[in-house]
Amino acid sequence: MRRDLLIGQKNEIPAEDTDSPVFMAVLTSIYMYLFIIMLAIFMAINAMASNWEKDIAGAITVQISPIEDANKQIDAAKTQEQLNKVQQFIEQVAGVDDVRVLDEQVVQKLMTPWIGNKVDFSTLPIPQLLDVRLKPDADLNYDEMTRGLKLLTPNASIDNHRLWLNRLIKFATSLKTVALAILLMVVAICAFSIYYSARTSLNINIESITILHIIGAKDDFIAKQYAFDYAKIGLMSGIIGLMVAVPCIILVGKYGVSTGSGLLSGAELSNFAWVLIMLTPLFALFYSMLTSYWTVCKTLEKMV
Repeated sequence: MRRDLLIGQKNEIPAEDTDSPVFMAVLTSIYMYLFIIMLAIFMAINAMASNWEKDIAGAITVQISPIEDANKQIDAAKTQEQLNKVQQFIEQVAGVDDVRVLDEQVVQKLMTPWIGNKVDFSTLPIPQLLDVRLKPDADLNYDEMTRGLKLLTPNASIDNHRLWLNRLIKFATSLKTVALAILLMVVAICAFSIYYSARTSLNINIESITILHIIGAKDDFIAKQYAFDYAKIGLMSGIIGLMVAVPCIILVGKYGVSTGSGLLSGAELSNFAWVLIMLTPLFALFYSMLTSYWTVCKTLEKMV
């Protein structure tokens, strides 16, 4: 009989190779780190795409180009008059929930990343912008709305964000697909490592297993011995991977996403996502246990 190298649990199968448990613990810890990181990336991208759908798809922007004639004060008054008419018209459109005029400071802040902060905005023909929020499941007739705006003023135009939103959604879907593929690949490689390790251990300890068979031990008993060992390895590896991965996720969220564009602001992990991440050691435990149990049972069937 031996004592398990990692935790000290008694095992009925003598160990001929004492390095395998340590090697598998290190290897599985790396797998779990990669698994947790890719799981976080997948859920962050999913949250970001959902945020786009909620905030961008449920809104349109109406732009009123400023009138530029001879007198700036008269032009500003005419532009303001057109803005008021357009706002009143949009408020009466079915499906519109709220209409808000963006002030100059907000517009300038939106334009600064594109033209820089050294430009004198007072010299630019900055358009007036209306942020139009739609009701849930609103079905606007954009063609009819555009014609109505053109009757009020030729300077008004609509941007419903749909074209570039669809491109963003396709991009996010591609990223999710890649993240999911890597996630599944890590799981598959981990399973193969457990499979190969368990088979190797059986071959190394074939004499001890033969003796156990002679004295009446069943394949199920031997498989449970291995399953218990690999369950401990999986749990410990999951905890180690979690302890390393969580600080990385927090740092990326704090210093990476927070300094990016507004589009990335929705890439935040929800409470449910954090619960899943914290449960990964249990997943590693059961995954390692079941994989090793199945491997040993199938291998012993072929040995008999």
